[in-house]
This record gives sequence, structure tokens and C-alpha cells, in this order.
Amino acid sequence: MQSVASKYTNRSEAKALLTEKAMVPLVCLVVACDTITAGACFTWEIDTILDELEEQECLPDTKGRDRLLAGIACLANPAHLWSAGAFMAVAQTINGNLAIPEIWEPLSPAQLAYALNEINSLNQVYNNVDSVEPLYGEEPKIYMAGCLYDSGFPQCPEQLSLCSEQLERFYDKSLDIKDLVANPVAKRKLDEVSVYVSTMSSLRAKKMTTLKG
Repeated sequence: MQSVASKYTNRSEAKALLTEKAMVPLVCLVVACDTITAGACFTWEIDTILDELEEQECLPDTKGRDRLLAGIACLANPAHLWSAGAFMAVAQTINGNLAIPEIWEPLSPAQLAYALNEINSLNQVYNNVDSVEPLYGEEPKIYMAGCLYDSGFPQCPEQLSLCSEQLERFYDKSLDIKDLVANPVAKRKLDEVSVYVSTMSSLRAKKMTTLKG
């Protein structure tokens, strides 16, 4: 992993994104911090990162800090790929909530799909790989499948196909999945996932463009 500060040189926009009160995607915050610190944020301790951003007058608010530090952690120690708890915490903060690792709660299918999309985007920027989904272990996949089951999804949305085998285990084999899939409510839920991921991806792309100057 190398700094991308040489590609994203708009420091004023980086500061603006870090201090923006509205939701800013995780990837944008990481790149903005990378730009401000010239890549040093990936080697510094957390306190040093926050002290530097405060000195530069661009320290994010509580949720922004949570999201920024989660992104840096994903690159430095990708525990979310094998730990369900780590994945849940990362997915929580990606979707604009403060991560509370000690409290287990289901996320919506749309939130899960966007979390995967954002993590993939982070790795596209810093590791030049299109997707890290083949690297996910059983624990995060079971968690995702459980969230889908809790939301009444009989099958995985395309964006969450990595946990299709795990989802099957939640349903009784005698259940006619075809009837559930044909249900118009199920189709509407699938559409909602696509719309949310598309909307957030467009927001990320727009903000990333401004960082290039």
C-alpha cells in the first residue's frame, strides 16, 4: 500500500471534506487525510493523526473520525475479512453510524451491500484490486446471511452473492424459494439495495473528483 497524495492534491478540498457535517464516504475521508499528511497517516499512531488534523484545522466530527480511522484500520489490519465483529463495526461506520463492536445488531441488506462496495473502492484506490470479496471468511459471510434472513430476503441481492451458501442454511429446505423470490415485496427490497448502493457510489465518485483539483 502506497500513499496516493500525489494524485489527489487539492488540500483545500481535502480539509473541506474532513470537516463537512454531512455524510462523507469512508474512502474520501481516508484519501483526504492522506493528502493532508502526505501519506504519514498510515504510519502514525491514532493520537498523532488526530493531533495533526486538529493542528491543520480539519479534524472531523465524532462520526467522521470513526469512519476515517476505520478506513485506515482496514488497510493496515483487514480483520473485517475474517472477523464478523470487525466487519459489523466497519459496516456500521461506513453507513454513518458510530461503531459499537460490543453490541451485536443486524444491518439492512442495503447497508451491507454498500459496506462491501466501499471496502472494495478503498482497495481499488490503495491496493489496485477490483474486489476483496474472495478473501472474506466464513464468519462475516454468516453475519451477512443472518442479516438478510432477518430482513426477510429469500435470496441474496447480486451485491451480496458472496454469502449465498450461508443464506441457504437459514431457510428450511422444504420452503419454496421460488415463490418467495416471485413476491413483489421481495423485488422491491432488491431494488432498494441497488438504488442505495448506486446513490452512495455516485456521491463518493463526485467527492473523489474534487480532491484531484
